[in-house]
Amino acid sequence: MATRKTGTVTGANLEKSNRGKKGSLTGSRRVTGETTPPAVEAAPQPSEQLITSLGVPTPPSIGEKLKGLAEGTATAIEKGAATVNAFQGYMSRVGQTIQSTDGDWNPASVTDGKLNSSEILKHANAEIDPNVEQLDSATATQRNIIINRQRNFVGVCINNVKLKQDLATLDNEQKRLIGMLVDGKTLDVNNQTKAVTYHRSITARETELSRLEQDRELLTQQQLRTEGSQAQTPLIAQQEQLKVQKLREEIERQGFEIQNITYEKEKLKAETEAKFTAGF
Repeated sequence: MATRKTGTVTGANLEKSNRGKKGSLTGSRRVTGETTPPAVEAAPQPSEQLITSLGVPTPPSIGEKLKGLAEGTATAIEKGAATVNAFQGYMSRVGQTIQSTDGDWNPASVTDGKLNSSEILKHANAEIDPNVEQLDSATATQRNIIINRQRNFVGVCINNVKLKQDLATLDNEQKRLIGMLVDGKTLDVNNQTKAVTYHRSITARETELSRLEQDRELLTQQQLRTEGSQAQTPLIAQQEQLKVQKLREEIERQGFEIQNITYEKEKLKAETEAKFTAGF
C-alpha cells in the first residue's frame, strides 16, 4: 500500500510558477527565491489609543524612570533631613493627641486576636455580579503586562521611599548614639560628684572626731579645775577665818589706842588743873 505524503500548504505553493516544483509544499527558499528567512512578526503591542480608551494610565518611559531615580538619589540625603524634621513634628502632634485622649489604648480591649469566621460568612456572597465587565485571556494578558510594568515603576518608587526611611533610621540611630554618649558623660559626672560627697563625708567625720577629742581634753581640764577648786575650798575658808580674826585684832588694837588717848587726855587735864590750883 502506497504511503501518502503530506506537507504544509503555504502561500508559495499556491502560485502558478511554483506548482509542481520540489519543495513547493513546504515553502522552501530554493523555490521561493528568498535569501533570508522571513522575519517573525512580533506580538502586537497595545497602542496608546487603546490604552487610553481602556482607562489605563500610560507608564512613563525608561528614560523618565532613570531620570526620576537619578534625581531621587541625588536629593535623597537632603530630603532625608527634611523627612526627619517632618517625622519629628508628626510624632510631636501624635504625642499631643495621645495625651489629650482618654481612650483605652490596650489592644486587648479592642480584640482578642481571634477571627470570627461565622460572622464573616454571614455576609459572604458567591453570586456573579452582572455589573462587572469580562475580558478574554488575550486582552487580560496584554493588560497584565501593562500592569506589571506599572508595578515595576511603583516598586522602584517604593524602594526609593524605603531608602529615605533607612536614612531616617540612620539619623535616629546616630541621635540615639549621641544620647547614649551624653548619658555616659552624665554618669561620669554623677559618679565624680558622689566621690566628692564621699570624701567630704570622710572629712566631716574626721572633723567631728577631732572636735570630740578636743571636747574630751576640755572636759579633763575642767575636771582638774574642779578638783583644784575643791582643794582650795577649805583653805579659802581658813583664810577667811584668819581675815576675820585679823580684823578683830585690829579693832581691839584701835580700842586700846582710843583708851590710851583718853587716858592721856585725862592726865593732861588733871595736871593743868593742878597747876592752876597751885598758882592761886
